[in-house]
Amino acid sequence: MKKYISLNLILFIVFLAGTILTIFIIYKDIDTSLSLKFVIGYVIYLLLYGLFSISLVIANTRKLNWIQIKKRLFTFFIWFISLSVAHFLIYNFFKRSEMDVWDLGIPFGVSFGLAFSDLMSWKKKD
Repeated sequence: MKKYISLNLILFIVFLAGTILTIFIIYKDIDTSLSLKFVIGYVIYLLLYGLFSISLVIANTRKLNWIQIKKRLFTFFIWFISLSVAHFLIYNFFKRSEMDVWDLGIPFGVSFGLAFSDLMSWKKKD
């Protein structure tokens, strides 16, 4: 059996290396034209990698039957509600100010990732 490196793994390694370099550039406050171009390129890469991941989730979701989709949506809603409540309680405990609709972005993204993360890769056909 021949081992292979999937495209998704290569893209994730590039994402990880770019994240480390970008954090280093920002932390050390490196202000050169090359660093600016790298950070702009990294942001463009993040957008393209996000679109690629979303398209993989959509393509793999189409292959699921309705019962599996309902289970994943139920998992998504349970995680979203619980994380939103936890975020609301922590936010009000420390900040004591009103929440905005945009504050639900983190619970939404985390719950979406927990429910659909295994669909972000190509599966080898048996």
